[in-house]
Amino acid sequence: MVTSSDFSFYESVGAVHLHSLHSDGALAIPEIAEIAGTKGLDFLMFSDHNTLEPKRHGLEGWYGRILVLIGYEINDEDDKNHYLAFRLNEEVPGRKAVEYVAQVKGAGGIGIIAHPAEKRNYFEAYPPYPWTAWDAEGYDGIEIWNQLSEWMEGLTWRNALWRIWHPLRSIRFPVPEIMQRWDRLNRERRVIGVGGIDVHAFTIKLMGFIPVKIYPYKVQFKSIRTHVFTPEEPGADAGFHQSEAALYQGLVSGHCFVSNYSLGDARGFRFYGEINDEIVVMGSRRVFDGTLSLTVTAPQQGHICLLRDGTVIEEAVGQSLQCKVNMPGVYRVEICRKGRGWIYSNPIVLTGVL
Repeated sequence: MVTSSDFSFYESVGAVHLHSLHSDGALAIPEIAEIAGTKGLDFLMFSDHNTLEPKRHGLEGWYGRILVLIGYEINDEDDKNHYLAFRLNEEVPGRKAVEYVAQVKGAGGIGIIAHPAEKRNYFEAYPPYPWTAWDAEGYDGIEIWNQLSEWMEGLTWRNALWRIWHPLRSIRFPVPEIMQRWDRLNRERRVIGVGGIDVHAFTIKLMGFIPVKIYPYKVQFKSIRTHVFTPEEPGADAGFHQSEAALYQGLVSGHCFVSNYSLGDARGFRFYGEINDEIVVMGSRRVFDGTLSLTVTAPQQGHICLLRDGTVIEEAVGQSLQCKVNMPGVYRVEICRKGRGWIYSNPIVLTGVL
C-alpha cells in the first residue's frame, strides 16, 4: 500500500503462455516478438514444453520495445497437471506435480497452473490436460482464462468452420468452476489470476486433408491479455534485469488483471480501495479495520460487477462504479461488453484477523 499522494504505477500489457519452435510452436522467438511489436504488446512470457533451452541460447531480453521472458511448461508422467514455471535458470527434476510445484518454489521461481479445468474432447489427438493435483503446495497462480482451451472446448462438427474463420468471436467467458475455486483459494492466501493464450499456431487437417492454421500469432495476440502494474516503468533504458524483476514482482503481488482485447483495449482499467489516506491496490491483502471505499474505472462502457467471495454485491452500466464495503471478503471486478467477458481483476482481500 502507498499513500494517495504518491500513488503511481506503470501498466504493461502482455501475452502469457506462448510456444515457439523450441517445442511445438510454429515460429522462432524473434519472429514472434516482431509480430507482437505490431499488436501493441509490451511483454511476452514464453513457456515451451519441458525445456529452458531458448533461455540458455540467450533468447531472453529486449526485442525493440518487447520484453521477452522465458520459462517452461512442465507436465507429469500422464501428461496432466501442466505448470508454467518462470524465473528459473534450469529445469527442476520432479516428475509429479507435488514435486515440481515445490521445487519451482524452492528454487525461487514463479509457478502458474495452466488450463486447470480442461474438458475438451473434439480432437482425439488433443485430449484435455486438466489440473488434478490441488494438494500441491506453493503455486503462485492459476490461468483463470486460457484462450486456446476455450476455443477447443467449444468445437463441434457443426461449428468447426465458423470457429476457425472467426476465432476471436469464440472468446466468451472464463470457466465458472475455476473462478469459484479461485475465490476460495484467495480466502486463504494470495493466488494470482492470469490469462493465457497458449499459442502454438499449429496446422490441422480439416476433414482429413484440408490444411488449416489454428490461431496464427498475429490473431491470438488480439485475444486474452494480462496487464501488470509496476512502480517503475519497464524499458530498455532501465535494463533487462531491472525490468524483468519489476514485471515479475508486479505479477506475483497480484497487481494485475486479465482482458479480452477482441472486445476493446482495456489499458487504463483501474480497481483500487481507499481508507484514510491509503490506497489499496489489486492483489493487496489487509486486515479489515473499517470502511473501505472501492473505485472501478474502465476505458470504455461496460456492465461492471463488483463481487465479494464470488457473489455480485454492486453493479453498474457505464465506465465507473464506487462502493463502500465494511465486511471481510475477497473483492474483485468483472466487466462484460456485448454479452461477453471483457475484464477480470485480481482481488483486494480484506481479512478478519492478522
